Amino acid sequence: MLILAGWGVLLLPGCGQQELKTVSGTAMGTTWSLRSAEAGEAVRRLVQEHLDRREAVLSHWRKDSAVGRFNQVSSTDWQPVPLELVEVVRLARRIADDTEGALDITLAPVIEAAGFAPPTGPATTVTGWRHLQVRDEPPALKKDVPELRINVASVTEGFVIDELAALLKARGLKNFLLEVGGEVCAAGLAPGGRSWWAGIQDPGAAQGEVLQQVPVSDLSLSTSGTYRHQKYGRSHLIDPRTLRPVAHELASVTVLHPSCALADGYATALMVLGPGRGRAVAERLGLRVIWISQEQACPGDGRHDRMAE
Repeated sequence: MLILAGWGVLLLPGCGQQELKTVSGTAMGTTWSLRSAEAGEAVRRLVQEHLDRREAVLSHWRKDSAVGRFNQVSSTDWQPVPLELVEVVRLARRIADDTEGALDITLAPVIEAAGFAPPTGPATTVTGWRHLQVRDEPPALKKDVPELRINVASVTEGFVIDELAALLKARGLKNFLLEVGGEVCAAGLAPGGRSWWAGIQDPGAAQGEVLQQVPVSDLSLSTSGTYRHQKYGRSHLIDPRTLRPVAHELASVTVLHPSCALADGYATALMVLGPGRGRAVAERLGLRVIWISQEQACPGDGRHDRMAE
């Protein structure tokens, strides 16, 4: 499942912003930024180097990445892969289990055929996350059918943010706001002892216009939507049940969760499920969600759903 959520969450200035330092860069086909009173060149290098290492493993755009190499293999034997790829696949399988299969990382050929990713193999409609097996020791993946290919973009940014948050905290940073491709992790408090603020993009307005502001502390946010990333009028999100782009009244779904990886994957899955089944699954899982419908996304309409606790 491809998710391109760089537009979804906007970082807002807050009280005491003059005390903040910002470092930023590009990686994994997107941008990243870190705001903290303790940010500096050493922190910037730490973040950039970690993102570059993960891109070499998890990118679906690079044929020389671990994902790219696995997709080019037609063998159904176990294939050695880096441990972090095993962890990402296992995470995606957990989310698939939790959401009735709404997240399926084996939709790579369907996504490629729709034009949202470069081809990594022959055209095929062979999909199904249950065809993919995982092994921890030694780390390896195994496909039950030779044509199976994966795209882990739906959880990659959130997974890497969780890793980076742990690295930054181990380095002594307690208060920071980290964003990668629109996925956000807010650690601790902003200057002045207040919560950080994030703004949810207004789907029907110009880039940067906020529909709702959310106070966040020790929390992550991820947004998935259909209204910006389209091709020939079709959504980039594919429903594993139909192998067709999703088509329903939701414009976007934002999930708030302590784990950015889970927020990332759940946001995609709930967007695929749609307003009816998605709300039922979110309630069962106890997720905090902001739902925005196509009607609410109309320009000039500032209405929004209340956050579901």
